[in-house]
Amino acid sequence: MAPAAKRRAQLPPPDSNSDASPPQRRRLAPPQNSRRNGGESSTQGARRGRPRSPSLEQDDPEDEDASGGEGMGGGATQDSNKDRMIKKLVRYAISAEYTRVPIKRTEISSKVLGSHGRMFKEVFAGAQLELERVFGMKMVELPIREKTKLSQRRAAQTSEKAPSTSKSYVLTTVLPEHLREPEIVQPFGVKEQAYVGLTTMVVSLIYLNGRSIAETKLDRYLRRMNADRNTAAGETEKVLQSMIRHGYISKQKDDNANDGSFDYVLGPRGKVEIGTDGVLSMVKTVCPTSCYYLDNVLIGVSRSTASTPPKKSRSG
Repeated sequence: MAPAAKRRAQLPPPDSNSDASPPQRRRLAPPQNSRRNGGESSTQGARRGRPRSPSLEQDDPEDEDASGGEGMGGGATQDSNKDRMIKKLVRYAISAEYTRVPIKRTEISSKVLGSHGRMFKEVFAGAQLELERVFGMKMVELPIREKTKLSQRRAAQTSEKAPSTSKSYVLTTVLPEHLREPEIVQPFGVKEQAYVGLTTMVVSLIYLNGRSIAETKLDRYLRRMNADRNTAAGETEKVLQSMIRHGYISKQKDDNANDGSFDYVLGPRGKVEIGTDGVLSMVKTVCPTSCYYLDNVLIGVSRSTASTPPKKSRSG
């Protein structure tokens, strides 16, 4: 027992510089000390090992090109907006004409121009060129409704804010005469053809009767044509209402009559779409050239279309 105790007593004490676990803990000590000092060494090492992004050190050349291109490409953006608005106006004009609704400037401002209201003239001119080049049509401004009644004329004379333009447009053809053949420009479908034919007849009757015709007198004409109740375009009353809604004719009460009768007068679209040329063409087609009263009819149309409301007199 004594020799064994001596051997245990002679064992050297643990060396602080040996490879046991305490030295391993001392090797981990420097990172801990570095963290206690604020973590500068570990953070710097991580920064050295991770490549920096070029955007942090210098400006991106693509960003410079994009920022510089905004100023240089401002004109191109404006041109693209103008082309887009021209196409929208062309689509709006064609859709409005398909339903025979006037092309109103207020609708152009709200549906086409938006916040670019000052570009109306440029967009309108561009749409006109596109309509003529592609579709053979152009927008024509509608005239103001006539003041056929004496009371309306007096009110127009005394009014200082009477509108000078209607600010509404319709599409008319610009095709040359040799292309205006029935095979090219005739309406599509039997119902549409009947509607156009009856509308032309009614507008012509109004022209020939001094730009105004009584409702009872028009009924007599329609009865002669067997169109007083029904037509190929539908019921006569509904067809006349469609003519009024589309602007071919207008219906107003006769102030001189006590029985509450009405008169039919020309509408803005009837003047533009049909006009004197359409009336004369219809008369020449229906009446043969040997008809003895054809000249008188044509003279009556010319006088009727030449008549205008009296000018506004200014008291001085």
